[in-house]
Amino acid sequence: MLKTKKDIDIVLAWSVHLLTCSGLIAGFLAIISIFKNDQISAFLFLGLALLIDAVDGTLARKFKVSIFVKNIDGKMLDSVIDFFNYIIIPSVMIYWFKFVPTPFEIIIPSIILIISAISYSNNNLMTSDNFYKGFPCIWNVLLFYLYLFDLSQTYNLFLISACILLKFIPIKFVHPLRVNKYRSYSTVFMILWFISSFKILLSSFFLLNNYFDYLFLGIWLISNLYFVSLTLYEMYHQLIKNIFVKIIKN
Repeated sequence: MLKTKKDIDIVLAWSVHLLTCSGLIAGFLAIISIFKNDQISAFLFLGLALLIDAVDGTLARKFKVSIFVKNIDGKMLDSVIDFFNYIIIPSVMIYWFKFVPTPFEIIIPSIILIISAISYSNNNLMTSDNFYKGFPCIWNVLLFYLYLFDLSQTYNLFLISACILLKFIPIKFVHPLRVNKYRSYSTVFMILWFISSFKILLSSFFLLNNYFDYLFLGIWLISNLYFVSLTLYEMYHQLIKNIFVKIIKN
């Protein structure tokens, strides 16, 4: 029985850690779906894991998890689970569902695993204002797009390779919940993206039978355009800033 406020705070803190760990269960169910050749279920479970990852950090800060459960490194726990769901499972999917031509179904996942492991251990991965430097390790999201568009293996290979190259180019990619100046807007568009993506996954990207289909497709396109526009804006802003600094120095 909980007797004090501190006891309640400790229980709440541990509850957040358990929520974070539930992302592992979602990932495990995604792997089972992969081996059953059920791509829709695999993406649904990966989407659930992505949703858990989107909210657990905010809850951890709200309930001061680092204070009430001092012996557990929440950041390390989150990173381990993210690597499983964002890197390992998508690598398995690329091989199992033959997203790319032979023999790239082995080569591409191997490259993704190596560069992502290095990226996760990089202490300089984020900018001071919490943008990602280079393409973030969201291979699960990339595969979701490739599945929706149903492109050929050659096009998939080209797009995945392009994202691998973008890992090494210090373009600023927005984090929906960590970049303070965009957080309010990004949260709204992230929610819209989740809802519309769920609807499109369960139906089809190419079947538009009624106004609701067009509505959800429009919401999905707008939410994607928002995040792409932020990346382009930050890239343009950084370019102008660098040019201005060089002019001043000269």
